[in-house]
Amino acid sequence: MLRPGRHAAALLIVASATVAACGGGSARPPERDCGVVVWARPASGASKLEVIGDFTGWASPGVPMFPGADGWRFAAIPLGPGEHGYLVVEDGEVRLDDLAPLTTFHAGREVSLVAVADCSVPAFAVDRVEVDAAGALSIEARFLARSGGPGLDVAAIDLRTETGAALAVDSADALTGVIRASARGLVRGKHRVTIAGADLDGRPAEAARASAWASPAQRRWGDGVLYQILIDRYRGDGGAPLAPPASPASRAGGTLDGVRAEIERGTFEALGVSALWLSPVYVNPAGARVGRDGHPSEAYHGYWPLDSRAVDPRIGGEAALSALVTAAHARGLSVVVDFVPNHVYEDNPRYRDHAGEAWFNTGEAGCVCGAPGCDWGAHLETCWFAPYLPDVRWQSDAAARVGIDDALFWSDRFDLDGLRIDAVPMMPRSATRRMAHAVRAADARPGASFVIGEIFTGPGPGGFDAIRRFLGARAWEGLDAAFDFPLMWAMRGALAGGGGGLVDLEAEIARSEAGLEGSGSTLARMIDNHDTTRFVSEVYGDAGGDPWTRPPAQPEDPATHARLEIAIAIVLTLPGVPVLYYGDEVGLAGGADPDSRRVMPAEASLSPARAHVLATARRLGRLRACTPAIREGARVPLVATADTYAFTRDAGDGAPVVVAVARAPGPIAIRAGAVPPGLYVDVLSGDKIPVAASGATLSMAAWSARVLVPDGAGCP
Repeated sequence: MLRPGRHAAALLIVASATVAACGGGSARPPERDCGVVVWARPASGASKLEVIGDFTGWASPGVPMFPGADGWRFAAIPLGPGEHGYLVVEDGEVRLDDLAPLTTFHAGREVSLVAVADCSVPAFAVDRVEVDAAGALSIEARFLARSGGPGLDVAAIDLRTETGAALAVDSADALTGVIRASARGLVRGKHRVTIAGADLDGRPAEAARASAWASPAQRRWGDGVLYQILIDRYRGDGGAPLAPPASPASRAGGTLDGVRAEIERGTFEALGVSALWLSPVYVNPAGARVGRDGHPSEAYHGYWPLDSRAVDPRIGGEAALSALVTAAHARGLSVVVDFVPNHVYEDNPRYRDHAGEAWFNTGEAGCVCGAPGCDWGAHLETCWFAPYLPDVRWQSDAAARVGIDDALFWSDRFDLDGLRIDAVPMMPRSATRRMAHAVRAADARPGASFVIGEIFTGPGPGGFDAIRRFLGARAWEGLDAAFDFPLMWAMRGALAGGGGGLVDLEAEIARSEAGLEGSGSTLARMIDNHDTTRFVSEVYGDAGGDPWTRPPAQPEDPATHARLEIAIAIVLTLPGVPVLYYGDEVGLAGGADPDSRRVMPAEASLSPARAHVLATARRLGRLRACTPAIREGARVPLVATADTYAFTRDAGDGAPVVVAVARAPGPIAIRAGAVPPGLYVDVLSGDKIPVAASGATLSMAAWSARVLVPDGAGCP
C-alpha cells in the first residue's frame, strides 16, 4: 500500500489507472487500479480522523482512518467513477487535503477533489515517447485490463499519428500488456500519436495520446523565446503591413494569415523565437463599447468572448488558425493561445441561457472592478471587469465543468501547445489548477501542454508572493509559469528612469529564484506587454501622455534605444521563459492601453537606431537558441551596484556566458575563477577580451551591455 514520504505535511490522495500487482503468480494481465487511499498525519496520536465527502452525504460518521507507519493514518475508500469532493475531519474540525492540489466547491465551501477512473473499461497508458535527432520515433505503452477482464487483443491494436507517419508495432505482449512501437524518418514538426484497441472480449479500451516532436525549436520551455502577438495589430493577410487604426481602440485588420505569412518567411526563426503566444481568437462582438477611459473601444483585442468555442471570421476563422498552427509546427515552433475563462460578453449564449442557474456572479452585477464601493482587493473574484462582461461563478459545478471543457476543446481542436490563462487572480485558485490538470492529462508526454498565467502585480516582495500562490509547491500542482511583473517594474526602475538601480534588479531576481526553488515552476521575463506602457516611451519620458489626445512620440534616437537593448539583453539571458511583445525588437513606442497596441511597422521603415535594436535582438535570440549555458546554466551574480551589474550562466560544458551591463562608464571586474581563462568574444560588439586565471576587467561605456562567450563557442 502506498505510504507518503516523510516530507509530506498533511494528506495525500491517490486515484489512478496503474498496473495492479499480480498475486500468487497467476497468469493474469495487469489491471486498472481505481482505488482511492487517503493519508493524513494527525496533530497528536490521540486524534480521531475520518474522511467525509459526497460519498457520506457530507456528514459524520465518515470513513475512519486507521494507523499506518511513521504516525500516518490512512483510509481506503471505495468510490465509483467520476469526480468526488471530500474533506478530512480531525476531532470534529474539517480541513482540505494540503497535498492534493485539486479542489471544488460544495455548498459554497472549497473542498478537495479526486477524479476516479472507470475500472470497468480497459485502457491504454503511454509510458515513453521519444524522437531522436534523425527523426526516429520510439514509443512504449501498456494495456490495462478492466477489473477481472481479459488481456490485450494484439491483433486489434490501432496505433496512428495524425500527420500520417507510418508506425510499426515492434512487439506486443498479450499477458504483460507492454507494447513497443517505432517509426522512422519523421518530418520536422509535432506528431500526435494515438493508441487504441480492445481486449480479447472485443471490449474497446480507452485510447491514450502522446505528442512527439521532431527537430523542435525548443526541447523545453525556456530554451528559446516566447513571442507575444496581438493579432489585429500585427500583419494583414499575406503579411501585409497595417495602417494605423482610425482610433487607438479601433480594429486595424490584422489576421491569422498575416502571422502565418511571417512564420513562412522565417521572421521568427531569425529572432530565435521558439513559441508564439496569440491574443484571444474567439468570436467577439461588432461595434464599440465605452471603456474604462471613457472612450469607445472595439473588441479588436479578442478579450470579449461572444462565442466561447469559435474563431472570429474577421481574423480568418477556424481554417486560418489551423493553417497557422500547422505552419508553426512544420518549423518547430510551439503555439500558445490566450484563453479567457473569467468572463464572457453579455450576449454570449451562456450568459443568456444560464444566468438564472448561478453560473455567473449576478449578485455583483452592479460591482464593476475598481468602481466606487467595488475595490479590486475585496471583490476581485466576484466583480465584473466591465458592465458588459459577466463574471463566471466558479463555485457553480456546471459552470466550472464547462470552463474546463473549453480549455480541452481549444487545446485538442487546434493542436495547441499551451494556454495563456487571462486574469488568473480574478478566479478561485481551484479554477486554474483544474484547467492545468485537465490539459496535462490529455497528453501523456511530460511538459506537452504549457499553462502560463497572467497574475498582474505591482513591484516588490508582495508582487512575487501573489504570483507564487498560483504556482503550487510542486510542479504538478499549479501553473507551469507566470509572468514576472515585479522584474518588469524593477527593470523600468533601473533602466527607464523609474527610480532604483541595478542592485535592485539583482535583488528581485534573487528573491524569485529563492521563492521558486524546488517548485518545478518558472517565470516568464518580459520588458512590457499589451496592458502596460511601452518600455521605450518610459525611457523617452512621455509614456504618460493621453493616448487619445497626446500619444507618446516614436523615439528614433540611439540613446533611448541603447537602454532598450540592455533590457532585451537581460531578458534574453536570464533563466526562465523570455518574452518579447511584438514591437519590442524594433523599439515600438506606446503609452497606456490602448496606445501600447500600435500596429507593427514594416522592417523597411525602421530608422537606423531601431534597425540596430532588431539586429541586437536577433543576435541574442539566436544565441539563446544555440547556447546551453543561457538556456539551462546556473546563474551566479558577479557585481550588483546602482550602476553596474554582471552575472554568469554556466551549464558545466566549458562554455560559460558572462552578461554585463552599465548605466555609467567604468570598469566591471570578472573575479578570478568566475569563468575559465581564455579568449572571449562580446557577441554584441565583436570585441575579443582575454580572461586570465586572475580574472579580467571589462571596460563599459555608459548605457551599454556586453555578452561574452568563449571564442568559437557562439552560434554558427
